[in-house]
Amino acid sequence: MIGAIVLGAGSSRRFGDDKRKARLPDGRRVIEQTTENALTAFEAVLLVLRADDQAFKAQLIESLGSEHLRVFLAPDSALGMGHSLASAVTAVSQWEGAFICLGDMPYLTQATLRQLQTVMAKRTGPRIVVPTHAGEWAHPVGFSADYFGSLQTLTGDRGARHLIKANQDDVVEIAFGDPGVSQDIDVPQDLR
Repeated sequence: MIGAIVLGAGSSRRFGDDKRKARLPDGRRVIEQTTENALTAFEAVLLVLRADDQAFKAQLIESLGSEHLRVFLAPDSALGMGHSLASAVTAVSQWEGAFICLGDMPYLTQATLRQLQTVMAKRTGPRIVVPTHAGEWAHPVGFSADYFGSLQTLTGDRGARHLIKANQDDVVEIAFGDPGVSQDIDVPQDLR
């Protein structure tokens, strides 16, 4: 199975408030919409929250109401995204691959997510699937299980970009016209 890990354990420093809970124009929270998008395309989704998000976890489980969703409280989330991702990958070790979705990217379309998953599923061997938009790497990036060990060594605020650069022979890039692969919520003005 190829699943999605939705990273929602950050501190939203640039946003000025908890952007995970910020409301989109339709009333949905940013993290809810991002997770819902992943749930429409993947049969398993692991939503990663902060270690102290017990109450928020309960709210999200109730509002999203999916048997395909697991919510994981990252024990070292305060140490940075790398720590959160490393511990999350440990929780999905039985998967064949995982797409790392940033929790502040609610504009990804179901069609894009399904196309990425299809490309990952059709390939064999070690692979990293990277969407691009306007010639730039975007998100979510998919890693076959061959990379789970390397992902589990991440620390601090360091993501997995260095793994992509170091393993170019295994990278499959897919160009998208969908701007959702590169649109995230950094400041309140990004809520449209």
